[in-house]
Amino acid sequence: MKIAILNDTHCGVRSDMPAMADYQGRFYNEVFFPYLDEHNIKQIVHLGDYFDRRKYVNFASLHANKEHFIKPMLERDIHMDLILGNHDTYYKNTNDVNSPELLLFGDNNINVISEPVIKEYDGCPVALVPWINPENYADTVDFLHTASAQYCWGHFEIEGALMQPGMNCPHGLDHTYLKRFEQVFSGHFHHKSEVGNIRYLGSQMQFTWIDYGDNKYFHIFDTETRETTPVLNPIEMFKKVFYDDTNKTFEDIANGDYSDVTGKFIKIIVVNKDNPYWFDTFLDKVHQQNPVHLQVVDDNKHMDFFDDSEVDDIEDTLTIMKKYVDGLEIQGKKKDLDKLMTSLYYEALEEHNFL
Repeated sequence: MKIAILNDTHCGVRSDMPAMADYQGRFYNEVFFPYLDEHNIKQIVHLGDYFDRRKYVNFASLHANKEHFIKPMLERDIHMDLILGNHDTYYKNTNDVNSPELLLFGDNNINVISEPVIKEYDGCPVALVPWINPENYADTVDFLHTASAQYCWGHFEIEGALMQPGMNCPHGLDHTYLKRFEQVFSGHFHHKSEVGNIRYLGSQMQFTWIDYGDNKYFHIFDTETRETTPVLNPIEMFKKVFYDDTNKTFEDIANGDYSDVTGKFIKIIVVNKDNPYWFDTFLDKVHQQNPVHLQVVDDNKHMDFFDDSEVDDIEDTLTIMKKYVDGLEIQGKKKDLDKLMTSLYYEALEEHNFL
C-alpha cells in the first residue's frame, strides 16, 4: 500500500486571494492527482492546517477547494485521514471546535483525526497525533509514551526545530518525547528540516517570499518497504526576474518572452539600467502578462549600501525587540515583558502564515 502525505495546504491562504486558489488548483490538477492516478494510490494522510483561517472561512475559497481537491478525490474513491493542525482549530486551548469537522462532514471518505489514535495501514501501525494544546497535552504525552507503533505522524511544534531559514522555534514540545519512534513526520513549519528522528516535510506549495527558491514536495510512504519518496511540485508562485540591458538591443527587450510571470508574484531585480526608455518598455511587457503582484528592486538603490561584513551583522526582528526590552529602565517586569513580546511576535508570524 502506498500513502500520499500532504500537509499545510492552507485553503484560503493570503486572505483568500483567488490567484492563490488557482495556484493550489494547478498543483492538485497538474501534479498531485496525476501522480496518484499513475500509481493507483487510494489513501491520503494530511498532517494538518488544511484550512488557513482559524476564525472563519471564505465560501469562495471553500468552493474552489472542493472543486480542485475534494471532488477529484471522491471521484477517484480516495480516502483521507485528516489530522488537525493549529490553523484548523477555532480555540487555542482545545481542538473541540474545528473547521474540518464542521465543513467536510458528510463525506465518508474523510476521517478527521481530532484525538491521538493508532491507525493500521496494510499492516503498518502509525500513531496519528493532532495539534497539542493545553487541554489535550497530558493525554497526548501519555499516548506518545505508550503508543505501539514504529511511526508517528502529526502536527507538532518542536522546540529547537527550524521554523524558517535562520530561525529556530524557541518553545514547544521536547523532541525526546518522540525518540521512541523510528521516524516522525510532521507538518506545521513550511520549510523542510530534521530534528533527530523528527522530519518536517515542508509545505507542498509556495505561499510567501520566504518560500522562494525552496523546493516543495509531497511525499509517498510505502507500507511494504517503509520507504518515503518525495515528489517535486515544479509549479512556482514567486519569481525573481533580473533586468540587465548590458550588451542587449532594444529589439531583445521589446521582443522578449515574459509569459513565465503570468499569475505569479514577481520581483524585478535591476542589475544594470542604462536606458530608462528600454526599462519602461520592459516593465510594460511584463505588466501585459498579468502578474499577481509586481515589485521593482533597484540594486543600485537598495542592494549596495552594505558590504558583506555589514550584512552579516544585521540582526533579526526578535533580537532587536529583546535588546530594546533589555535597554528599558524598568524594574522587575523585564522578564514578563520579554515573554509577552516574544509571544506576540510568534502570534504575528502565525497569523501571516509564516507558521
